[in-house]
Amino acid sequence: MFRSVLTLRAASGKAADLEAFYADHRVLERARSFPGCRAAELLRSVDAGAATHIVTADWDTAADYGNWVADPWRASLSEGLTALLDIREDEPLVGGVFELVEPSSQTEEHQ
Repeated sequence: MFRSVLTLRAASGKAADLEAFYADHRVLERARSFPGCRAAELLRSVDAGAATHIVTADWDTAADYGNWVADPWRASLSEGLTALLDIREDEPLVGGVFELVEPSSQTEEHQ
C-alpha cells in the first residue's frame, strides 16, 4: 500500500473556505472512487504549525496516485484551490507518496 500526503497552508482567514472547497467539489469522494484509491481524508491542524491541513490518501500503487495527479478533473480544480492557499503561483499542488513498511519486512531486510 502507498499513502499520498499533501500539506496545505490556507491563506489568512481562508481555512473554512478551504474545507468548504473540498466539500463543495466533493474532492475526497472523487478521489475515493478513483481507480486504486482505498481511502482519502482531509485533516485540520489543531496546533500553530506551518500546515493548516493535510490531505492523505491510500493507494494500491504509486502509479495510481500518479494517475490521480494527472487527472484532468483534478487539474481543473487547481486554480480555485490555489486561490485559497498561502503559496506561490508557480508552486505545484502535488504531495509526496510513501510506501507502507511492515515491521516484519524491516526485520528481514536488516538480517
